[in-house]
Amino acid sequence: MKKVKAALPLAVSLALGLQVLPMSTSSVQAEAVANAAHHSAKIEVKRANAFLTNVANGKAKEAKRYFSRSLQSKMSEDNLKTWWSALTAQFGSVKKIGISVQGEVNTVHRNIEIPIEFEHVSATLTVRFSQNRQIDDWRIVPEERQFSFSTPPYDIPKNYSEKQLSIGKAPYELPATLTLPTRSKHQNVPVVILVHGSGPSDQDETFMSLKPFRDLASGLASQGIAVLRYNKRTYEHAAKMSGESKINVDNETTDDAVLAVKAMAKQKGIDSRNIFILGHSQGGMMMPRILNHTPDKSVRGSILLAAPSRTLPELMLEQFAYLVSLNQLPKEQLAFFHQQFAILQDPSFSPAQPPKEFLLGTPYFWYDLAHWQPAEVAKSQDTPLLFLQGARDYQVTTEDFEGWKQSLSQRSNTSFKLYPMLNHFFTEGTGEKSTPDEYAVSANIPSYVIDDIVKWVRETQK
Repeated sequence: MKKVKAALPLAVSLALGLQVLPMSTSSVQAEAVANAAHHSAKIEVKRANAFLTNVANGKAKEAKRYFSRSLQSKMSEDNLKTWWSALTAQFGSVKKIGISVQGEVNTVHRNIEIPIEFEHVSATLTVRFSQNRQIDDWRIVPEERQFSFSTPPYDIPKNYSEKQLSIGKAPYELPATLTLPTRSKHQNVPVVILVHGSGPSDQDETFMSLKPFRDLASGLASQGIAVLRYNKRTYEHAAKMSGESKINVDNETTDDAVLAVKAMAKQKGIDSRNIFILGHSQGGMMMPRILNHTPDKSVRGSILLAAPSRTLPELMLEQFAYLVSLNQLPKEQLAFFHQQFAILQDPSFSPAQPPKEFLLGTPYFWYDLAHWQPAEVAKSQDTPLLFLQGARDYQVTTEDFEGWKQSLSQRSNTSFKLYPMLNHFFTEGTGEKSTPDEYAVSANIPSYVIDDIVKWVRETQK
């Protein structure tokens, strides 16, 4: 388990009798950079606080004062008021606002985090700033229990290096990390691009106590294969995406995966003949469309982890029924989704004019997923595919795994591997089916999964 060691402030160092060396020229330069960053953070904190104060007091026009041009175009004053009204209807009124602090700084955004205590829940508002100190986005997430993360034995930092990049294009550039094998300095290497499952997700695909994409990056890079992972668009640009009237799955998943392929084709140190894509869950489900949208023959092969072969409504209803049986979901919620999916499947349903009874929002997104048949599309493709599935997965089950097998039985360049002990996030457990509680246990993708991916990539690469 990794522990973060905080640097000791100067005053504390002196009090403990630690040696303080005279400043060198480089130290002075470093101090100047640090001072500039501190000054910038102070401005951003001030603007983030003003944004929150104004939006909470119904002053939408004033709240938009420091918005970037792209956010201005996506978020109207009415949108802003509606967002805050919906938020407080769910969380309750604001009871206390904590002290703002600087959060992550990446290649796209500088983040300021503001803790807020609402009537019903505590949450953190992350205000994202562009490089010129304009508010470019934000997201708010209820506070959950603190989860710990473990480091797998194959994560050996000396075996790889990491480079911070940006992929995509304005207004939806995404911060990304390229993990490169240390021994690859004088040769080009294959790369695996990681594509997330459903929902907003960071580049590690962090979920409770799991970071599967971080595991894959360190594991594959340690064996000579580069890995690109990036924050999902709905994670990094949540507010702007909410302002899109016709958001669909391509906006959320497909487009950025295609842009990542194009970026890696030009990336120094990457063998452009051997670009692979790995999609987990929804990322695997959308793989046939991703392949259709990439330049011809630019992807050497694709790896699908826990990929649905059925439509999303069918999959979700099965998943929700299982959760009801565990008393982890109310029966009323299952009935609600039955009703909503029935509306989606009605031949007269139009995402441009959904009926008032349709309450899921983003109708283009749901309509797209309700009618997408990935296994049928994959029949006519010729990119080599590797399917990996956990037998204990309750979210995407072995029925989907067998569905891919049956649909692609006439293809010769597909491989399938079933792991008896693994769940949806490819960590081990016991029992016939996993449960949601399993994800709260710190765990990693086993080395044998990493080895299987490495073996297939080496056999498939040119």
